[in-house]
This record gives sequence, structure tokens and C-alpha cells, in this order.
Amino acid sequence: MTSVVDESARDFDLTVLYGKETTADQIIEAAKRFPMMGQQQLIVVREAQYLERNIDQLEPYLKHPQSQTVLALCYKHKKLDKRKKAYKAIAASGIVLDAQPLYENQVSSWIEQQGKKHSFRFHPHAIALLIAFLGTDLGKISKELEKLSVNIPEGSDVTPDHIEKYIGYSKEFNSFELQNALGQRNLAHSYRIVQYMAGNPTQHPFPLTITVVFNFFQKLFMYHGLKSPADAPKILGVSPFFVKDYQIAAQKYSMKQTASVLGILKEFDLKSKGVGAQNLPLEELMKEMILKIVSA
Repeated sequence: MTSVVDESARDFDLTVLYGKETTADQIIEAAKRFPMMGQQQLIVVREAQYLERNIDQLEPYLKHPQSQTVLALCYKHKKLDKRKKAYKAIAASGIVLDAQPLYENQVSSWIEQQGKKHSFRFHPHAIALLIAFLGTDLGKISKELEKLSVNIPEGSDVTPDHIEKYIGYSKEFNSFELQNALGQRNLAHSYRIVQYMAGNPTQHPFPLTITVVFNFFQKLFMYHGLKSPADAPKILGVSPFFVKDYQIAAQKYSMKQTASVLGILKEFDLKSKGVGAQNLPLEELMKEMILKIVSA
């Protein structure tokens, strides 16, 4: 935004609208105004997908846009239909940016880059906790990073303790620690973790836990197939700091056993969605899953 509107001019030359609450006429009216403080004004329409039925009403403006206005129509979890007149007008006189979601192995680098804005240095475990808690939703991660920036001095080393204190995600009982406990075939500690997680299902949704553990064992399967362990960070898409977790797990699970674990996780993914779960309490379902994994 700062490349279009200076920080000092934002109150005058930045307008944020929401697709649910605005109309095409209101967008056009705002876009036709002239900037008050700078050379350009920026109009951001968030969740513009809610305008989809009436988006073509913007076509006349999009064909002849105001030269001092930058209009950004932001679609969330959806794309503007290429058959729409509005799409064709944007493609002709503007830019259509199709931003693809980042893969899990790209999110760590993104967090590190965002942290540099505040001169933060992230401990690898702190990044892993954020991803285990928030997945790859950059919007959610960005909000939590803002929370950290308010509470932690610039230039700090961000640790798992900070994640627990300011974001409220336990550094000891979470899906990231569960994958490590399972990787070590530590049944007792795995039980303690799932007991805590089952008591906090909103913070630790079972489907997300399965996804995290599945990704770990999927990478473990790939690790077994490596010609050289030195290739692990690049092939697995993990920090060199975490390669030791796969080295330990590879000693506990053969390639065949790892494949069996992946099958078990697929089975419990279905059960988490109510297929063949027989109305088991969440804690019992989770304990059954880890017992099968450790016994694979």
C-alpha cells in the first residue's frame, strides 16, 4: 500500500470497502474522486467475490479508469469469472493477479520474511508451532505476527515461550509435539498430548492434527527413499534443524511400517468425519489412532 499512498496520506487517499457492504455504484463514485494529499489514491475492495452477480456494472469504469486511482478488487477463496465483461475490461486496461496459496514448506520462509519487518529472528520450533496451530492460512498468521510485534521488542529472538504466552498455543501439547512423540514411538507422552488436545478441541481440531501427523510420516516415507541424507532439507522441504527428527523416526519405523502408518491416518481421517467412528469420544478416538500408529 505504501508504494501507492504514503503513510501520512492514508487517512485521505486510502479507501477500504467490503464486497458484502457496498455496491458497484459506490465503488465507481469512490474511484472517480481525485486524491487529496498525494499523486494517487488507492481504493481496496476486500471480499469482492460478494459482488460477483453485479460485477459487470463496473465495466464502463474499468474500460476508462481514473488515471490517479488505483482500484484493487480482492477476491477471497474464489476467482473472478473470466467470462465476465469486468474480467475482460480489467485484463485489457489493468492487471489480473492470481495469487496461489503457499505450500507448507514455503510458509516457514514467508514467516521469517515477515518477521524481518520487526527484526525478529524465529526459533525453528516457534515457526513450527505457528504452522501447527494456524496451518497455511497467511491471513491468520499475519494477525498473530502483528500480535507478537505489539508485545515483543523489535530485534527479539521469537521462541516457543513467546508463542505460548502471546498467542496462547501450548508449546508442550500440540500436534507438532505429537508428531515428534509418535516419531519416537513414545506412547506414554503421546497419550498425555492427546488427552490435553481432546480437552481443547477448538484450539486443536482433530482433522488438523491428522494433517500435521500425516505430513510428517509422508516426509518420513520420502526420507527412507533418499540416496543421501544430505539431500533431506531440499527434498523434504524442511529446515536442516528438523532433519534429526526424521533420522530418529527412520530408526523407529521401517519404510513398510511408515506406509502402514499413512494408511492408519487415512482411516482416522475418515473417522474424524464420522465414517465408521461409532460415536467414540474424541479422546478415545485419538488414543486408538496413536496406539495403532505406535504398534504399526
